[in-house]
Amino acid sequence: MEFDFWWLPGAALFFALGWLAARRESSRQHPHHQAVLPEAYLRGLQSLLGEDPLRATDAFTELVRHEPDNLELQIALGHLFRRKGETDRAIRVHQNLLARQDLTAERRAALQRELSLDYIKAGLFDRAEQSLQSLRNGPLADEAQKLRLDLAQRVRDWPLAASIALEIVEHDARQGRAGLPPTLLAHLHAEIAQQLVQEGKPDEASLALREAKTVAPDHPRAWIDSCLLSIELGKLSQADEAARFILDRWPEQAASIASPWLNMSEATNHGESKCFLKAQRFEALEKTYQKAASYDLLTSLLGYIDKAQGPAAAYAFLTAHRAYHRGLLSMLAQIKRRDISAAPHNEQHQDDMTTDPSNARALAAKHADDEALFGEIIKLLEQLALQSAGYVCNHCGFQANRHYWQCPGCNQWDRYPAYRTDEMSRA
Repeated sequence: MEFDFWWLPGAALFFALGWLAARRESSRQHPHHQAVLPEAYLRGLQSLLGEDPLRATDAFTELVRHEPDNLELQIALGHLFRRKGETDRAIRVHQNLLARQDLTAERRAALQRELSLDYIKAGLFDRAEQSLQSLRNGPLADEAQKLRLDLAQRVRDWPLAASIALEIVEHDARQGRAGLPPTLLAHLHAEIAQQLVQEGKPDEASLALREAKTVAPDHPRAWIDSCLLSIELGKLSQADEAARFILDRWPEQAASIASPWLNMSEATNHGESKCFLKAQRFEALEKTYQKAASYDLLTSLLGYIDKAQGPAAAYAFLTAHRAYHRGLLSMLAQIKRRDISAAPHNEQHQDDMTTDPSNARALAAKHADDEALFGEIIKLLEQLALQSAGYVCNHCGFQANRHYWQCPGCNQWDRYPAYRTDEMSRA
């Protein structure tokens, strides 16, 4: 996420700068002469509107040479350097401006914010944090806190992010404003819980997930993570209860718990009751598939059937549930298992080859050609599926092959739909 807060009103800013420059130019001319915008400004604005930041930067650099004391021009130039990716130059511009002694408190705070954004763009997160800390008691304190929150999430310092988020919520409550979305707080608590699990602190992780449920009871994240934690700890009854709640409340999220839930009792020794529980879980997931089918859930179910009953049973499941399949990947799963259903036909071909040896070579060659052609078709379909069957962030368009709570591209939360792109039309 790039913090170019000036970019949308940027055109208005440069119009204002052009007007100021024109006024200064006109003051040097005869009073009856009409003010003319500097040529460098016109070139810069034209390049800016034409989305050519390189030429715009060159034009405004020329303007700054002629107007070295114009603070607004230099701030705009630093912003253009950052947008173009020349963060070193942007940092130098803003550091030099901060060294001036004629700055008001508001202007100094604005420059400090710009420098913080330069550091963030350059990946100098520790310097960015120090720079933002200096704004906490100034006129841009609210904005600085939100930037610190985003920065803490970028570096995955979830306890710090949760602490800053809590400060923002309490401050907004005192000001009578709507605070941060509860789902953000729930995600932060869930991320803390994951870290605690990795550190071998499951009890503390359970408390963090309980807090996440309290903050956002209508969001599935904490319930899913609680179910997975119960499975990992071998708490079967708690896992079953959480899983059934998820399937009832958020059936589209079934794939996130399906495989661990189906296989969780394999390490226990419950005898017949173990098989009965597995059958119940499979039945619940099968009903969910009929209600909210997805390729990821289908993969979990097929993996379980393959292991428990063999490939023929998996193909039978695919055939029986063909009406519920969504997207290319689900269809390919059935096509690629065609040899199971074709077994009797293949046996007939073997009989023909045995009884009529003269046709054996021709039949073998035809079968090889058919297999090669079918293999090429499958490869083409798989390529198409990989292009159209991923998860796509609805904020930045980042594509992934699995569902993320936080987009790796823009760091926004809950931007991935529950279904793959090519499954959405039938969801």
